[in-house]
Order: sequence, then structure tokens, then C-alpha cells
Amino acid sequence: MNTILKEAAIVCGIALIFATLCAFFHPKRPAWYKVAPDDVLRWSISEEKARQLMQAGDILWIDARPGGKYEEEHLPGAISLDLEHWADLMFEQQETLQSAMGKTVIVYCDGTRCEKSRDVAQRLRELLGLDPVYLLKGNWRNLVLLNGASANTAL
Repeated sequence: MNTILKEAAIVCGIALIFATLCAFFHPKRPAWYKVAPDDVLRWSISEEKARQLMQAGDILWIDARPGGKYEEEHLPGAISLDLEHWADLMFEQQETLQSAMGKTVIVYCDGTRCEKSRDVAQRLRELLGLDPVYLLKGNWRNLVLLNGASANTAL
């Protein structure tokens, strides 16, 4: 009985060694940390890159936050497209969106985990065919402060 336990322990030890090696060296090993989906990584843009694009050319900014927050403050020149009032806002902003063909479009909302901007950007790509439509990774207020401009606020 004692030899059976020793043999089982040896087999389990060898299996554990090989499992550990596979976990670190296998070419198709799973990620050990949370990885964003490819579409999120592809369409994300940092504050620095957005600042460079602002200086280089014409950008259409789209604010994906609810209308009340947009009215309180937003990036200068940004238009509002929130999901709750999608159809009405698409109709109102039809000309602006049509003129954005070929321009860089950047969608933002509050915080880096905001799902609204991702949904709005995806709709703009799929329904209108706008390309490229990026998601701002970071705080849009930093762009306002570093440019020396102030956010548009309601009077």
C-alpha cells in the first residue's frame, strides 16, 4: 500500500511539473491577465495621440454622454450623440456626420470604462461607414486643459 502512494505521488509530481512548464511556455497558453478584445485595442486612442491629431488636422468630436452632461460642458466643437436619443440626434446632426466622411472621428464619455462611447463608435462605423472612429482612452478634460482652451459650458 505504501508503494502505491509513493508511485501516485511521483506521477502527480511529474504531471505538475509538465503542467507548470506548459502554462509558461505553450504557444497557445491563455493570458494571465485581463486582455481587451482586439476591436477595443484597435480603436482606442490615447490622450497624447488625440492631441497630435488635433494639431495635425480636422477632427469630429462626439460626446456619448447623456444630453444633460453634454449641455453642462463638452469639448469645443463636439456634437452630442447619446444612445438614449440616438434617432433624434442622428437626424439633427445628419449634415455634420455626412461631412465627417474621411475625417478622424473621436468618441468620448466620462472615464475609461465607459461603454457608451464604444457602442456609439461601433454604430457610427457600422451604420454610417465612418472610418476611422476612435475611442478616447483617458479623460477628455485633460485635452481641454492642455490646449489652453476651456470647455464649452451652458450659460
